Amino acid sequence: MGDSETESVQTDGPEDELLNLHAFTGMCLGLGIPPEKVAGDFRNTLEDLRQRGVVPLEEVARQRAHSAGGTREHPVPWAEGFAAGYLAAWAAAILRVLETRGLDFGQDKHVFRPLNVCTDADLLTRLLDRAVTVTHEAELVAGEPSLQL
Repeated sequence: MGDSETESVQTDGPEDELLNLHAFTGMCLGLGIPPEKVAGDFRNTLEDLRQRGVVPLEEVARQRAHSAGGTREHPVPWAEGFAAGYLAAWAAAILRVLETRGLDFGQDKHVFRPLNVCTDADLLTRLLDRAVTVTHEAELVAGEPSLQL
């Protein structure tokens, strides 16, 4: 890749990353790559941007609402539903990882309820990472004032 090509993919902020993603998506469709493959790559890249803290969950939901078929008339409710479902799925994933490891914190209302009402996608991501290694409930929520036991 030449210097001019390298410069064209460098970004200054989240807007640039989203513009590059949209441009790349359009180029892939233009090249004849199957739409379902392009859509999957688009969603995966959005999630990667969210996990890296480049794009907040709300923007991911908005982008998905605008790119999904049949939601153009009501993108806001769709985006809100997507965001709520996303958060619920991450909370369930945390509890599932703990349960699979034999650390069933799901029955403990001090852990279960805060996870299921949490609206911070970045916090849930950190907790899922911790769920893989913790051995006690207190380790899961260490340093997270909103979830202290």
